[in-house]
Amino acid sequence: MRILFAAILAVAPAMPTFADYRLELIDTGQRAYYCTATIRLTNATQTPLTELSGYFLLHIGNEQVGRSKGTWFLNVPAGGSADAVFETPNAPCESVDRYDYVIGACRFGKNFAAVEECAALIAPTAPVVLSE
Repeated sequence: MRILFAAILAVAPAMPTFADYRLELIDTGQRAYYCTATIRLTNATQTPLTELSGYFLLHIGNEQVGRSKGTWFLNVPAGGSADAVFETPNAPCESVDRYDYVIGACRFGKNFAAVEECAALIAPTAPVVLSE
């Protein structure tokens, strides 16, 4: 337990204290048999975001109808934004009404943050939500 607490303290100074990151759906489309979703990550902090990786679970109502390939947002500057295209094979793109984002990794500087801590810093914009 002491080691875990020490590890958290070691990471804490490198993490933004009152970070505000926004995930929003910019566009959807079709490429071959892939449903594509362009997602924008906006960094409203004074600290660059080194990495945010993950994937989406696509839903129609309460039914999951697809899982995207994973991808990354890398080196998002303070006050800037970055777009990433997530591809989901054989999903009914035109009918999807919710995109659940599953965080794989989150890194500020050289330090990785716990997924729960990272999720607490992200404000998704509907139809994007954070997966629990």
